[in-house]
Amino acid sequence: MTTTLGWDPARREVPRIRLVIAVFPVLLAAIVPVGCRPPVVRLPVPAEKILSANEASRDADIAFARRDFYAALIKYLEATRSNPNSEYIYNKLGITYSQLQYYPEATSAFERAIELNPKYAYPYNNLGSVYFATSDRNKAEKFFKKAVSLNPNVASFHVNLGTLYFERKKMDKGMEEWRKGMALDAAILGKTEGISLVAAGSKRSSTDKSYFMARLFASMGDAERAVDNLQQALNAGFTNIDAIKKEPDFDPIRENQKFQSFMRSAALLTRP
Repeated sequence: MTTTLGWDPARREVPRIRLVIAVFPVLLAAIVPVGCRPPVVRLPVPAEKILSANEASRDADIAFARRDFYAALIKYLEATRSNPNSEYIYNKLGITYSQLQYYPEATSAFERAIELNPKYAYPYNNLGSVYFATSDRNKAEKFFKKAVSLNPNVASFHVNLGTLYFERKKMDKGMEEWRKGMALDAAILGKTEGISLVAAGSKRSSTDKSYFMARLFASMGDAERAVDNLQQALNAGFTNIDAIKKEPDFDPIRENQKFQSFMRSAALLTRP
């Protein structure tokens, strides 16, 4: 299961990406511990430098879109040298570092974006994603909540927070956040990139999340995706068929042929 990184669509952001863990030499910006940094001083940037930064950032966007992440990284770094005052470029830089598996640098870039604009929600979400992937659930929850508080109208922020709650066995809270996300974007959970950050969850948590996703889709009358998720839960070890029979969320699809077929097969497979 993954959770979403945020590229601001109004800023030509590239679709969300999947993260994994690695180490890379730490940037200068990462040397000063969080909470001990001096206030950001915005340096004057000539107009020609801003234009140069925007051009480098566009080139980086293109490289990123074709998954040439090293080329994108070089161009985003070039853009930050030309214009060190852009939170949008630093957010993109952080996501690129993440895609290249350089988490310390990603953290530093997201923190820099936040320092430049504390009201910009996307780097909070992305920083939460880094902490989530590295199993710091407390910090992940803090930053996901901050992103939601700054911009509650981004579906992926709610999905990320909901996914975190599932990992922490707070199932009702997870469902609540997923419902909020789907109210904003009904397709968010059906997109392969919709839950973008890799989390090292247990087999049990994977089973639970698939079951709760099935409940969510069933409550919307989406039998196809509900059954797909029930099958995933079954494959991961789910055996409580009675729970499906009793759960009101499945009522809208009980007459669906695919659901009925699944229930017959599941009953046979889970029979003692």
